[in-house]
Amino acid sequence: MPYSDAEGVNAVPRVVLDSNVWIDILVFDDPATRPILAALERGDLAATIDARCFAELAHVLDYPQFVARAVDKAAALAAVRRLAALMPEQAVPAESAPLPKCRDRDDQKFLELAHAAKADWLVSKDRALLKLNKRTSRDFGFRIAEPAKFVLDSVSP
Repeated sequence: MPYSDAEGVNAVPRVVLDSNVWIDILVFDDPATRPILAALERGDLAATIDARCFAELAHVLDYPQFVARAVDKAAALAAVRRLAALMPEQAVPAESAPLPKCRDRDDQKFLELAHAAKADWLVSKDRALLKLNKRTSRDFGFRIAEPAKFVLDSVSP
């Protein structure tokens, strides 16, 4: 479901990817995320990231399992910078209804970013985030889905 730009012309869907999805793209070459990477590279999808989410990804790439795999952290982060627009820090827009609280407080930042960026989708494998899909879709205009479901619903081959 693409959003409309200022002139009302359909633009590419906006998406926020959580850290695990970025890891699946950058490290594991997960088949479920290959269409997402391809769409980002073609410009058929617009990813947004902010400093908090980028910092978390940088921190996760330092985990021992990635160090042991000899992951090139600098190259991975450079790919994110190339594939995603960095959103400046800003307050979440005031709404009549507050954003739902994620049970995993570390993931609240992804909800806040999706809302502030006016994203169409938040792509995650985190169950605590996925459980909030109905509410965010109804009240805030963005859906939350696992990569495979997101690809089925929004990414063209």
